[in-house]
Amino acid sequence: MPKDTPQPERTVRERGTFAKHGDDPTLKSYLSSLFFVLSVPGFITLAVAGHWAGLYSYAMVVPAFAGLLVASLVIVFTVMHVTS
Repeated sequence: MPKDTPQPERTVRERGTFAKHGDDPTLKSYLSSLFFVLSVPGFITLAVAGHWAGLYSYAMVVPAFAGLLVASLVIVFTVMHVTS
């Protein structure tokens, strides 16, 4: 997509990891997207694996998943607060 101001053409890697303004994706945005995509399936797998390992009953799978999700959100928001 053309811009109003002329800019030198950059490679995909440069556009992704060396962003110069808000329109360009950054490494942090890629990591955030990766976390968003992989966290829920991973937490479901961990919750069910805890049941299979005998750590808790089948009725506790959903609360275990909820606990993992809330804990991860607290950790992510803490990291975001500290680093920015």
